[in-house]
Amino acid sequence: MSPRITAIGNRKGGVGKTSVTLGLATGLVSLGQRVCVVDLDPQADITDTLGGAGDFNIFDVLYAGDMGTLGQAAVPSSWDGIDVVPGSQDLARIDTESLVGAELRLKAAAQLSVELDAYDHVLIDLPPALGRLTLNGLIAAHHVVVVTEPGAYSVRGVAEFLQTVEKVQAAPYLNPDLVFSGIIVNKVSSPRTAEHKFQIEQLLEAFGDQVHEPFLPLRTAMQDSQSGGVPLAKVGTRGAAILFEYFTQHAKRIHGGN
Repeated sequence: MSPRITAIGNRKGGVGKTSVTLGLATGLVSLGQRVCVVDLDPQADITDTLGGAGDFNIFDVLYAGDMGTLGQAAVPSSWDGIDVVPGSQDLARIDTESLVGAELRLKAAAQLSVELDAYDHVLIDLPPALGRLTLNGLIAAHHVVVVTEPGAYSVRGVAEFLQTVEKVQAAPYLNPDLVFSGIIVNKVSSPRTAEHKFQIEQLLEAFGDQVHEPFLPLRTAMQDSQSGGVPLAKVGTRGAAILFEYFTQHAKRIHGGN
């Protein structure tokens, strides 16, 4: 069977999108799923954290534009059960260079990729932008999840990002089957500040049950995980254990296709 492909993003940077992608990946692994992460962000933070490296990265895949090559770029990471298609700073060139079918290249690379059949889930870490790279991820994905923190600019970024999602869904030649699978709220203060309460209320008013609980609390364990290059389960603190449990709950929803 082909894997379920989920794109994860927001128009606004700094919301913890990469951290959430990593958390969902480890949550899916804990459920016995085989996971591949595609680093579509030119900053390549998720590649650095996972310790994935290879001679063939996501820029090479997109620039070549060949059918069925995405899985060939996947390499084992230093995290058990997670492979990665490494990112590259050269990805920024995809947004500027003249390429035939530039927005469709990731979809073409994923189609008929025999190597991808080894995975149950592919998670695409999108860049914090609405250019060609994000379009590539949205057009290739089956589902899209939005990550936000409860701040005014980040919440505004959700609306802007979803406008792009709707345009992709509306065009028959892009991805009319793309499913919006909800919003994950990250970096919530404990106890919640008045601003965080207000912004969460705004999200709930606008998107209702598409705003998924549990909300992810702001914890240093996330930074410890990324800076140390180890999964939350190996950080060994109470905060890390809480976050890991919350991510597992979100991973169950993704695995169920909702």
